[in-house]
This record gives sequence, C-alpha cells and structure tokens, in this order.
Amino acid sequence: MGPYDDGSIRTARTSLDGLRLLAVEDHGIGRVLLQAMLAPFGVDATVVADGEQARDAARKMVFDVVFVDLGLPDVAGEALAAELRESSGCREAVFVAVTGRARPDSLPAVFDDWLEKPFSVGVLHHRLLTATLPRAASA
Repeated sequence: MGPYDDGSIRTARTSLDGLRLLAVEDHGIGRVLLQAMLAPFGVDATVVADGEQARDAARKMVFDVVFVDLGLPDVAGEALAAELRESSGCREAVFVAVTGRARPDSLPAVFDDWLEKPFSVGVLHHRLLTATLPRAASA
C-alpha cells in the first residue's frame, strides 16, 4: 500500500480539489517538496520565494489559504502576513505560519494556524482540511 492508498486521503483529494493556496517559502528544495506534497490533493498552489513575489501574486489572484514562512530573508514573515491580509487576494484567506519553531502558547494575531517544519503529507493534509472546514460549513 502506497502513501496515498488510504481511503481518507482519496476523500481529502476531492474535498481539497481546487483549493487556492499561496505559499511563501524561500528555500528552493522546500518549494519543490511542498508542491509535490500538494499535487495529489488537487490544490491550486502558487509557491513563491519571497515577499515581493507574494505581494505580486496577491494582487493578481484570490487565495483560500496562505502559508507564510516566518524565516524569510527579505521580510519578517509576520509583517508580510499582515500586509497580505490587507490585499484584495488574501482578505478572506486563512493564514498559516510555517516555521521550524515550536508553536507558541499564543499565536501572533495575524495567523489562524501554525505548521511546524518538518511536516508529513498527513499533517499537511490535516492542516488544509482543518483550514477549509469552517468555510465549507458557513458557505
């Protein structure tokens, strides 16, 4: 049995199909791995390397979920998240801090969730499903 042969994963692919995700990750290998992890779920992922590319994407597209690496070299992740939250493409998005740091007792106000690196496909799936459930219930 392969890693995607689990029935819950097949269900998740359908429920996450078309989810629009913006991810800001400065490490090239991290971007490639994230895209590979997201592909089986049908997520429409825009994965960028820095704050400027994230700002540009948020001006051109609308996203459901935004992953922001806290350790970006060009801008503080928390500041970028606050800026993106005000953009037309991210106003309604769920914001997730992505970092190697342990989750603090209290999340910075700009973030709705926290994803600690390294994470598995299963943890990624759960975070995305959890992030999208409130939207599906209220729609």
